[in-house]
Amino acid sequence: MGRNGSKSFKSYLECYSRTSWEIIPLLFAEAERTERATPRKRRKVREEGRVPTSRELNMAITFLAFAVVLKVFGFRATNEIAQDIQVFFAFERTNDILMVALEQFKKIFMMMGGLILFIMASGVLVGALQTRFLFAPKALKPDLNRINPVEGFKRLFSLKSLVELLKAILKVSIVGIVVYQVLRNRWHEMVLFSEMGIEDMFLNFWDIASEIALKSGMALLILAIFDYLYQRWEYEKSIRMTKQELKDELKEVEGNPEVKRRQRQIMYDILRKRMMEEVPKADVVITNPTHFAVALKYDPDTMNAPTVVAKGVDHLALRIIEIAKENGVAIVRNPPLARDLYYKVEVGEEISSEFYKIVAEILVYVYTKRGVRI
Repeated sequence: MGRNGSKSFKSYLECYSRTSWEIIPLLFAEAERTERATPRKRRKVREEGRVPTSRELNMAITFLAFAVVLKVFGFRATNEIAQDIQVFFAFERTNDILMVALEQFKKIFMMMGGLILFIMASGVLVGALQTRFLFAPKALKPDLNRINPVEGFKRLFSLKSLVELLKAILKVSIVGIVVYQVLRNRWHEMVLFSEMGIEDMFLNFWDIASEIALKSGMALLILAIFDYLYQRWEYEKSIRMTKQELKDELKEVEGNPEVKRRQRQIMYDILRKRMMEEVPKADVVITNPTHFAVALKYDPDTMNAPTVVAKGVDHLALRIIEIAKENGVAIVRNPPLARDLYYKVEVGEEISSEFYKIVAEILVYVYTKRGVRI
């Protein structure tokens, strides 16, 4: 016990250290991300370069593009290759054999180059369509976390790495099964390659290769579709927000309620000050007499009808009446008219035609007392 019988800080510390360990995880636990991302959050993460993409889909489409090219242009390409090889071997061996080979196989090199460009373009196009042609300069900024050994170790043994490993094993298995099935079904053709001419051998080899590529591409495409759906689910999960983040974003978008309240108060004070400055210029103040007060002004040269220059209830009404008395403005007691004008006419607006008759009578009365000619 401390002085005057009060507990010391040390006694509180010892007490809580024995009884409150179970609340520590709750104090430091991260808030659950249970809310769907808002459009603003989605735009923000997109600007950072984070979008749902599937590398498997890129690979599958590229593989299929390669298979289609093999299937469509295979016969013609095979004939060209076979003829070039036959012509090359028919040449007499000379010192310029390298130049002869380059000249003879020029068409083959051009076909291979076109095939490679087509496959690359297919991959780039699929990637662009997945990201909706995203260009995110922020994603190009250097990030030390990418080369952080600790973060790299975490990524290496994360659930995502395990999923990627399983996908890699599945892809190799799928391609292996397809290759095995095709080769088993066409083994009787392959054993006859040695008895075929060069052209026939190339045609059969090309046909087998295109069949393997097409079937592998279709199988990989099925896997890629599931992977794309998984990537979208993972992406939606990663951008979820906490309830506090939603509240903070709402404050940023709509403004802090306290700041807005303060701004409204400032605007109200400014308008009230301007309104009070107009009371001395009014012709008459219609009162309740204490709860409502409406100040009217009429200038036949500039106005079509009398205009409300100030109005208020309770303490503001009393302040309008007080200013009116100080400046010699006429005050007329008419409770029904005061209430109607307060609720139906805003400050700065002219009165509507329903009030013309009674307001005209009041102004005539006021002008007569002042000795003003109408």
